[in-house]
Amino acid sequence: MHSRTKVALKREELALLVRDVLGSQRSVRRVDELTEGMFNAAYALELEDGASVVLKVAPPPELPLLTYERDLMRTEVEFYEHAAKEKVCPVPRVLAHDFSRTRIGRDFFFMERLRGTPLTRAKNQLTTGERARIQTELGELVGRLRTIRGRFFGYLQPDTGLQAGTWREAFLAMVAALLQDAERFAVKLPMPARDVLALFQSGAKVLERVEEPTLTHFDLWEGNVFVHRVEGAARIEAFIDGERAFWGDPLAELASTALFRDPEQETDFLRGYQAATGSPLVFTEEVRHRLNLYRAYLYLIMVLEGAPRGYSGLKAMAIRQYCRMKLRGELKLLASR
Repeated sequence: MHSRTKVALKREELALLVRDVLGSQRSVRRVDELTEGMFNAAYALELEDGASVVLKVAPPPELPLLTYERDLMRTEVEFYEHAAKEKVCPVPRVLAHDFSRTRIGRDFFFMERLRGTPLTRAKNQLTTGERARIQTELGELVGRLRTIRGRFFGYLQPDTGLQAGTWREAFLAMVAALLQDAERFAVKLPMPARDVLALFQSGAKVLERVEEPTLTHFDLWEGNVFVHRVEGAARIEAFIDGERAFWGDPLAELASTALFRDPEQETDFLRGYQAATGSPLVFTEEVRHRLNLYRAYLYLIMVLEGAPRGYSGLKAMAIRQYCRMKLRGELKLLASR
């Protein structure tokens, strides 16, 4: 699908950034546009000295976006830096970044190019046992990620205005901002925005149990989990695209690791999660309620994000309709509680 946020650079501009940022003697041998992501422009660059790097370029800052998407690339880099510093999960190594917007008027960063492939593609070459081991490893890494703690709740970038001292306050502000975005971009929801907000507000008391802000990726679907074989064994090479990250409830991670699936049935993942945290995840009614809120929030994002990005065509329409159906189901479940 085409996205208007992915504003391309010419080869000459790419070569200039390489020389200017990575070294005046370095030049580009080959350029391959990476088309799987739907927000930033991205390029795999093979350099003359044999190095292979990825350049990601943010949308122009004047482009209308969802509220939480402001300075989104800075969140991605910050997520990588936190994860690398604490050594809790593998992430790509950031080589350089420039958020001054003085070179090309946009944020950009260079990172190492990974050797593996997204789990969406890799799983077709994995045995049943290997798939189970990958899910167990994913559970372990997610369990370790929850050890990174922040100083506030909400999105990482201050310009979003979506931070607070409690998770309940931050999460409700995040929901309210999305609903305002729905009105701003004229996106039809399954019910009026005020009724959607009321459903989130009526169930928000369960969020008061979250007392410490934890770094949460919130986009760990199979496309953002890279897998690579090391000495013949399939292993998770890295988590990518940490741009949706926030400081919040680590339980929210399961809304994306089990995207469109029931996390209670993910036995291999839960085995790894227990190994990392030291205790099993018990799906009490309170836990199910919190997951219900987080799935509804994630589906709301997925229903809305195509509007500012200008998604079009039959595939985009089908995805939008499916996400709207899933959102409707989560809202119906919230209403029944």
